[in-house]
Amino acid sequence: MPHLLIRGIAPERVRAVSRPLIAELAAICECPPDHIMLECLHTTAFFDGEETPSYPFIEVAWFDRGPETRERFAEAVDRHVRGLGVPELEIAFRVYRQEDYYINGKNVRAENEERKQEKEWKQERDQERKREKDSAGSYPSMEALQSALREAESENRKLKEELAKARRALLSATGGRMSSKLREALRE
Repeated sequence: MPHLLIRGIAPERVRAVSRPLIAELAAICECPPDHIMLECLHTTAFFDGEETPSYPFIEVAWFDRGPETRERFAEAVDRHVRGLGVPELEIAFRVYRQEDYYINGKNVRAENEERKQEKEWKQERDQERKREKDSAGSYPSMEALQSALREAESENRKLKEELAKARRALLSATGGRMSSKLREALRE
């Protein structure tokens, strides 16, 4: 879907624009190219009791995609087909409702809702995995942790040495006479 039923234009002419037309329509509809079907109908027209050439007419059967997409779609079809030298062309859209459309006995709306739900679950799962990966990546490596530990231990040794020097200097300056509060503070 979409399905273009083409009347009054020779199949050879339609074939000439089929690839670029389908590629452009797929981009407009945001669907794979193999979802678009061009079907040339062999018709015989009569007017006033006489056989007459069929008027160029394209009927587009599709699921509604909104007025903006419909306008772009019609413009693309018109440009490609009239580029073949077709002087006039009419295009009409027939809109199918998903709840009224079945493929191999299965309702399209139900199938689409299932696919949509599966897609949402997959997106949620992928986002959760990304969050897990991102948070796992925010923890430092074992090497970084060991290096930080060695630096902290080295700094701790330096501070202990400086404290011991300060204690010795204080004891020497006071001649061993100090208050009990000062002695308690130096022990800590």
